[in-house]
Amino acid sequence: MVTCLAAVITGDIVASQKVDKTKYEQILKRLKDLFDDLSERYQLRFDIFRGDEFQLVLPHPAHALRVATLIRLTLLAEQIDVRQSIAVGPIDQLRDNVKSSTGDAFVRSGHQLEEMKSELFRFSSSQPELEWHLSVTILLFDAHLTSLTKTEALVLSCYLFHPDEPHKSLAERLDKSRVNTTKLLNASAYSVVDTYLAYTQALIEQHAGDNQ
Repeated sequence: MVTCLAAVITGDIVASQKVDKTKYEQILKRLKDLFDDLSERYQLRFDIFRGDEFQLVLPHPAHALRVATLIRLTLLAEQIDVRQSIAVGPIDQLRDNVKSSTGDAFVRSGHQLEEMKSELFRFSSSQPELEWHLSVTILLFDAHLTSLTKTEALVLSCYLFHPDEPHKSLAERLDKSRVNTTKLLNASAYSVVDTYLAYTQALIEQHAGDNQ
């Protein structure tokens, strides 16, 4: 029997102290607006604290990698990067103040973030087989996202937010030509990214259940 679990994402902005103050305030507003949008889409809850750190809880853990990817791409499009520690496990108590909640998923996510060095994604789970599969493949995924240009990240994030729209519609959203939009999507390996995120969703559903 599969036990229903939750996902916790703990993150912080890379080299935040080096960002111009005006731009940093804009980044924080962009981050909050993004979290509000993601909250509506995925019923997540979040806290932003200490200026450059955040924590999110997803009751439907299968969406964890997609949410983390959208966060990463949104900030990459602003030429800012972010570390994120993703954990799937049980939660003992979810408080109004998310960062003061307790449970295995919170412990794993927080400890991982403290241990992270050069990598910007890490994954852990109370489910050993799930952790075995995703803790390795996410490192390759991390390297791919790191290789994207600012514009490729922008276009890829637009696609992931609107995956069912044709390239012409995405181009209009981005104020770009359809040809250029398709070229940038191909350069970002958007179909491979989409396939990987579908794979992670299916794998998490298989091992961690779904709290629908």
